[in-house]
Amino acid sequence: MKANSPMHLILLSAIILALPVAPIAHAAEDNVTPYGDYCQWYSIYGVCKETLKPLEAMDAIEKYYAEKGIKAVNMQHKGRFIETDIYKDERLIDKVLFDRKTGRIRSIY
Repeated sequence: MKANSPMHLILLSAIILALPVAPIAHAAEDNVTPYGDYCQWYSIYGVCKETLKPLEAMDAIEKYYAEKGIKAVNMQHKGRFIETDIYKDERLIDKVLFDRKTGRIRSIY
């Protein structure tokens, strides 16, 4: 088979496209915060009566993840958001953003 043959290019393309699949599949396994998850304090997704105060939001995040057996640490208040690192067994598995206005949690990792 020649180096520039169509078969060679097809094989090379298939290998290149297959490489990113393994890391993505593994990362999805570890991700504990599906995009758009929300805390139980809100009856309807993204709807709330008032914005949580920063300390209330941090407490809500800790309780939410503690119920899953996971730690929420390194919380940083940034305007209406709380940025948090999520650890499982001393390993960083996610970084999330909690919206104090809507109650939405989304992964930013």
